[in-house]
Amino acid sequence: MAVREMPRPGRETLWLVLPWLLVLGVAGVEIGDEFVPGTDLRTGSLLSPAPALAAIRSRPPAVIAVSVAALVVGLYTALFSDGEGEGAVFQATLLSAILVVSAASIFAARQRVQREEQLGRVQRVSEAAQLALLPPVPYRIGRLRLEARYVAAEAEARIGGDLYKAVAWRDRARLIIGDVRGKGLPAVRTAAAVLGAFREAATHEVAFGEVAVRCSQAVERLERTGAGGYAASVEEAQELFVTACLVEIEDSEVRVINLGHPAPLLLTPGSVASIDSEDPLPPLGLAHQVVDALPQHIRIWRPGDRLLLYTDGIEEARDAAGTFFPVLPAVRTLLDEPLATLPDLLLEAVARHSGQQLKDDAALLAVEWEELTGLRRMVGH
Repeated sequence: MAVREMPRPGRETLWLVLPWLLVLGVAGVEIGDEFVPGTDLRTGSLLSPAPALAAIRSRPPAVIAVSVAALVVGLYTALFSDGEGEGAVFQATLLSAILVVSAASIFAARQRVQREEQLGRVQRVSEAAQLALLPPVPYRIGRLRLEARYVAAEAEARIGGDLYKAVAWRDRARLIIGDVRGKGLPAVRTAAAVLGAFREAATHEVAFGEVAVRCSQAVERLERTGAGGYAASVEEAQELFVTACLVEIEDSEVRVINLGHPAPLLLTPGSVASIDSEDPLPPLGLAHQVVDALPQHIRIWRPGDRLLLYTDGIEEARDAAGTFFPVLPAVRTLLDEPLATLPDLLLEAVARHSGQQLKDDAALLAVEWEELTGLRRMVGH
């Protein structure tokens, strides 16, 4: 799901109609000039921009049609104008300008359409890659309901360095959300390595802390090998690191290992609280090297409560004045919203705050412990 400003239909129509209005306007003035005595307006020079305007949005056939219309009106003005001296030179220059601009506009329109088609193909490939890297999270794990969203900062992008995953293991759920500090293919490669390590460790390791250790070791291996060959240099690969938050949910206990990542939020009836770790940990790739045992922060939650994990693309979104997005106040206004719409509403609030332009990718993972009875269960949460 992406939050971005869509083109306005009225603006698109204007670009399509404007070249024709220009050609018809010139034609009306030139024809009227022949039948109204005492007037001597010459607007033929306004014809040459018409094909160029058409090339901005129209496809090549439409640009050709505008070019032909402009040339016909230009020939008409040449036939009924003074054909000697400076008038002849002007008309010849006018027609030449229309021909040159028309040819350039048709070529530009063809190039633009080819680029748009190529971009469409690239976007479809990137969407497939995104689904492979970040497949949809399970709709349900036991009594837990889950929703996830991802928004790329670049309008043309569909994939980046943010990651999330949820797996079921025995009688518990294990989650991860993270942010690769890097860009390009090395970041995507690192995200894939972390998710692969998490997927394997979360379904085999009994100790929750070992899951985080395995993920950290995966990042370290990439740093040693230059991001698996995707980085331009070993130095570039070593600049990659991953902040992450791992969560294990078993009945009423929520266990959190936070490795330099924004703290998850616990949403209870009427309140929102951060699950802050007592001891800050370095990110993946470093954590297992500097800390012998990764500490877990444990909180108790109840049926009906929710957990919200997010990347820093949310809290670091700024408005025109440079003010960061107020995450906690925004989430408090959404406490009564259904889980299915809560992530979308929060992303819409971020988009409004930042003027529809995120500076960084953003990911959300929301979990709700469903109640078996009561109003929330009845309305289908």
